[in-house]
Amino acid sequence: MSIESSIDDTAASIVTALSSHDLSDQEKETISKLVSKLLVKTVEKTTDNNLQTTVNCCGPEVDLAHQIREEINRNKNLLISNLKALR
Repeated sequence: MSIESSIDDTAASIVTALSSHDLSDQEKETISKLVSKLLVKTVEKTTDNNLQTTVNCCGPEVDLAHQIREEINRNKNLLISNLKALR
């Protein structure tokens, strides 16, 4: 499942849960944007935790830790760019 479809499915589930409130298209769009922002924050927090774990695990092997950190950061930045493009 793609990130975009996950965001859409989650937003649709929220809208369904709030269906008795008759949300406008603008409100539905706001919900989708909030879900997207939450995903970006989650990716950033998870990446920070992974980087800290890498440093703790590979401390004596600094070069390896740096290589892993660079790869994690590249992947994080790509994912965040894709998420921001969905807004």
